[in-house]
Amino acid sequence: MVKIALLVPNKKMLEIAQHVTEEQNIDIEYMKEIQTVDAVNEARSAVEQGVHIIVARGYQAKLIKEYTNIPLVEIRFHAQEIGLLINKAKAIIKKESPKIGLVVFENMLCDMSHMEELFGVRLFISYLNKMEDMVPKLYEMSKFKPDLIIGGENVCREAERMGYPALFYDSTEESIIEALQAAKKMAYAAETEKQNIAQFETVLDTAFNGIIKINAEGKIIVINKLIENLIGKNAEDVIGLSIADIFPEFDLTAVNSILQGERENYTISVNIRNYAWMLMMAPIQYDESIMGAILSLQKVSEVIRKDKSYQQDMFLHGFVAQTTFRHIYTENQQMEKVLEMAKEYALSNSPVLLYGEEGTEYYLISEAIHNNSIRKSGPFISISTRGMDKDQQLQVLFGGQTGIDDAQSRRNGALVKANHGTVFIKGIEHLTLRAQHQICRLLTSHSITRTDAQPMDNLDVRIMAFSKVNLRYLVKTGKFSEELFYLLQGLTLDIPGLNQRPEDLIYYFNKFIREYSQKYNKYFTVTEGAYGKVTQLLWKGNLLQLRAFCERLVITSKKRSIDEVRIQKLYSELYPHISEAKGEDKIVVYKSPEAAQLSAILEKYHGNRNLAAEELGISTTTLWRRMKKYGIEANYK
Repeated sequence: MVKIALLVPNKKMLEIAQHVTEEQNIDIEYMKEIQTVDAVNEARSAVEQGVHIIVARGYQAKLIKEYTNIPLVEIRFHAQEIGLLINKAKAIIKKESPKIGLVVFENMLCDMSHMEELFGVRLFISYLNKMEDMVPKLYEMSKFKPDLIIGGENVCREAERMGYPALFYDSTEESIIEALQAAKKMAYAAETEKQNIAQFETVLDTAFNGIIKINAEGKIIVINKLIENLIGKNAEDVIGLSIADIFPEFDLTAVNSILQGERENYTISVNIRNYAWMLMMAPIQYDESIMGAILSLQKVSEVIRKDKSYQQDMFLHGFVAQTTFRHIYTENQQMEKVLEMAKEYALSNSPVLLYGEEGTEYYLISEAIHNNSIRKSGPFISISTRGMDKDQQLQVLFGGQTGIDDAQSRRNGALVKANHGTVFIKGIEHLTLRAQHQICRLLTSHSITRTDAQPMDNLDVRIMAFSKVNLRYLVKTGKFSEELFYLLQGLTLDIPGLNQRPEDLIYYFNKFIREYSQKYNKYFTVTEGAYGKVTQLLWKGNLLQLRAFCERLVITSKKRSIDEVRIQKLYSELYPHISEAKGEDKIVVYKSPEAAQLSAILEKYHGNRNLAAEELGISTTTLWRRMKKYGIEANYK
């Protein structure tokens, strides 16, 4: 039961309070007359004796509120009490419309809006923040020449010393009754809240899921025992901390989108302490406002854990995925959606098909999905089928040798080695129809077969694959199994190239320039024009092409500044346009029409800029700028 304490500044108020509590049948656990200097210690003493709510007045209430976090109800003057004080003052002054000064703490007054009109007086109110303000406030009030000053004991004493009549304010039953009724309502609400919390804590402690409650600022309010065990900390140690500080694995952008009402719910996979979890988030909404969110962590069922010798063998053979989603950088919204979907796919055991250009992050994403799934403890094996004939494909995927069919030879196959793990197939569009048929059998029956009638190995392996072409087109031409297409097409990811992600393109360009600058001890500044040129060029090889380009750029650049001319010249040199002429592919260094015209005119005048500028109808300065823009100045200096 919630207990109430009443602390008052004088004996008269204590007697009134005792009478009120008996008459109103209000149960007060602790009632005492106290000195202002002892207010904070008395409040703490009351709490030590089991009190939950304190009722106090004036400066004593202000001190308790400032120096403790104890729930507090302040005794304020009732309007009726203010009216009685004003009438009493008028009787003392014996004036029809006297000037009356009130020097009080702001937390003591009720609404004073119409008091002057109702009682025919002029009121001058001065609010105190601390006792030291009393004398300065009284001197300020003396400017209004009040006929009488109403205040507490110290105010009255100082006012009389200054020559003003004074009237001590005192509380009547009304203000004490009003405060105690407010305390009773607070106690009832607190008792209800305690019961709700107790019920909620029981639900939390008996739940099979980890539960986290956060407020609208993303601060942790409640965690249950499962979360305590997971993070190795007690609830008291994390309450009030940011969710990002305790769980850096969580996507803070997604958490904020829940708190801002942009999502109704969010479900994704996360990897915490080397285990796969399903994270579910939903907002706490009240009166059309979001007050916080509930986050639930459910442990995904594990595959069979490998013994230490098997784990060591995996590491020795390189069958371990290194990448997590935290290693994949992006500032691009389209790519962020791809990564979010990939995290959702990690909750599934079904195949994943990734589409994209060469050099995109398809391999990193496949590793991250594996590491966010229940298969994290199993092997991750990557193979490329391009350039293999049909026998090589079957041997690499399924094991065995031509003419040999035994268990030992089958163990050499990637799909057998990856049991309880993942096989990533790069270039799945190059698989023969026979290999495609065998993979279909594996995905539908979880076994490798030599014939449809003779199962050979029961396997639990997840397949992820990458293709540069949409398999739907190959199905139409009969080059890809329709059955396998539908088995793979369920969970697909379309990875955008760097040219579709200009912010990521610039990020990686800077990253590679810094990396190779440090490696070769050469440092450069990059102009805005260079950055603009980088985003205009075509990077079909994405990260692979960009990295190689940046290394060449750093190694061969002679000037300390890299501009658009240097970028364009090197790009044209490394990746010239290939055109077909008379049945033969020929390399052509591409020039824009304006650049071609400029080169032709300079050639015509043997590099004479004045004559070239005159024919073009431009100044020599403009001509120079255009030469620099197209990288022509090297030949015509």
